[in-house]
Amino acid sequence: MKLIINTVNLLIGGAFQRSVSFLNELKDFGRDQYHVFYNDNIAKQVDINSFPHNFKFYYFKYSPASLRYRRKIIREFYKIEEEVKPDVVFSFVGPCYWNAKSPHLVGFGVPHIVYDDYAYVKSYSLMTKLEMIYKKFWTKYEADYFVVQTEDVRQRLAERIGVDINKVFLVSNGIGKQYKDIQTFKRPASNVKRLLMISTYRPSKNFEIMKQVVPLLENDKYKYEFHITIKQEDYDQHFKGFEKVIINHGHVKASECPNLYLECDAMFLPSHLECFSASYPEAMKMERPILTSNLSFAHTVCGNAAIYFDNSNAKEIALNIKNLFSNEKIYLDLVNEGRNRLRIFDNSREQAEKYLEICGQIASS
Repeated sequence: MKLIINTVNLLIGGAFQRSVSFLNELKDFGRDQYHVFYNDNIAKQVDINSFPHNFKFYYFKYSPASLRYRRKIIREFYKIEEEVKPDVVFSFVGPCYWNAKSPHLVGFGVPHIVYDDYAYVKSYSLMTKLEMIYKKFWTKYEADYFVVQTEDVRQRLAERIGVDINKVFLVSNGIGKQYKDIQTFKRPASNVKRLLMISTYRPSKNFEIMKQVVPLLENDKYKYEFHITIKQEDYDQHFKGFEKVIINHGHVKASECPNLYLECDAMFLPSHLECFSASYPEAMKMERPILTSNLSFAHTVCGNAAIYFDNSNAKEIALNIKNLFSNEKIYLDLVNEGRNRLRIFDNSREQAEKYLEICGQIASS
């Protein structure tokens, strides 16, 4: 089987990290012919010179997401596709703004499309709504098949864009290779409790709620810190004056994330929207309790392994944080629930195997 694997449009975030894990797993066991479209960011985390001879890499400085460069890049995509004659093109996450001529499998990662019934999405400005219509068009137009990470998203996507649900495949997210041999342990007792949020900055992530929660945690028996991983320019813009309680680690590599969990006491994710956040299974693996938004995307992934809150209610969030650290039973019960819940997710090797299995099904159909 010959595959084109397209990662050119991935720069940062969860999908980017999963694509890195996918390529590294594929290097270890993949026996097909792989033609990989990649960019500078992928090159920083994937040693392309270490791959065997059944891999060929094609570098692209820009993504078709850029209207300025789209036509030129797409021409090059088509040229390579014509030369390779792949059985399947797998664009790891869309929209990739390319309607490949070969059977095209595209990973789905635009939660606004499937969760358009959320109040947050309904409150979008006209310009943002127009942008979402544009992405929805490309999501349907460019793909012959889709792969998603939860059954909830699978059902919603088929309904929202009117495609046959049998063309929407499911591969659950999970922990990456970097977590495989990690030994977990509880952070030593301290009067400072640390909450970790591993994410790039986007308005949908709801980072700003931290600034409302911080003063509500004052005068408690514990002191609290929020630890985040956003670009320094975003941190300077949004968190000036909060440096002592909202601590930024900057962009971190996937390999550095396990140690961040070990240095913190709980995972905090107040997002308005997610298709799937790897932070959920990662926190379960690292035996850190989860505090997150009381929304269906979170319940689908976490089940009973999380404390849920109204992510627009700072008082409710602060109360839940205090309750977690004042009750050892709640803390340990969440860790145990997470440990059990983790079994339902695919690890990075299982994900890679399932992606190839899906490509095989498509190639033979």
